[in-house]
Amino acid sequence: MTLKITDDVFLDRAGRPRRVRGVTVNSASPLLVSLAAQVGFEAVWIESEHGPVGFERAETLCLAAEAGGIFPLIRLPDGERHHVLRALEIGARIILVPMVDNAAYARRIVEVGKYPPLGRRGFNVRTRGMGFGMENLPDALARANARTHLFVQIETVEAVANVDEILAVEGLAGVFMGPGDLAVDMGCTGQMGDPGLREAVLSCLAKARAAGKLSGIFTLPGPLLSAAMDAGCDLVICGGDVMDLGAAWSELLRQIPAERKG
Repeated sequence: MTLKITDDVFLDRAGRPRRVRGVTVNSASPLLVSLAAQVGFEAVWIESEHGPVGFERAETLCLAAEAGGIFPLIRLPDGERHHVLRALEIGARIILVPMVDNAAYARRIVEVGKYPPLGRRGFNVRTRGMGFGMENLPDALARANARTHLFVQIETVEAVANVDEILAVEGLAGVFMGPGDLAVDMGCTGQMGDPGLREAVLSCLAKARAAGKLSGIFTLPGPLLSAAMDAGCDLVICGGDVMDLGAAWSELLRQIPAERKG
């Protein structure tokens, strides 16, 4: 099998490691996925944990991402087989499973998301994610394993404590920090500048790098994101359509007074 450089989300066209930057499209709008591509993001986050997006709509968003030359990431409701398998088959290149607290759960995700020898992913090559079965079968399975990335989200104190064991799971691409939920679990809700939260996040990122695994984070630009990037974070989700538009519209409205003169 010859794997193209562009098959790896985390390598640029010259084969150099790169940071993948993305935004969420909570509106599930293909138009905004295309806009994200036009702006220059490398990935788009398709949300199916917090929201109504189903697999049929998610496939449309994957198509829009690929048409724009960027990579679709799907955050699933959980790591159940039917969720992981269907997301891969509709074309997701990065899978993110929330609330993974231990290595046993991470191993189950790899088992259903990777073909042998890494896992036992269900066999069906007549899907978009498998190129509709139009290539040599052994090559297709190996290429699927190489070009899809399974991330688990570290969002609790328990997950932080178990991160070494989680990172040791073969076939797992890496860990993705969820500082919002982690802050809630640590008792510092909404305090992204909390020293304990920062220490926990940066410790996990450093451990991922030492283990030779990838790492990611979802947080807005600011000190925590800057520190995460300094720590070598590979996948950065730094905004989204609903949150950014809400802020922009609020500022716009402040500039247009409701009171009339005269």
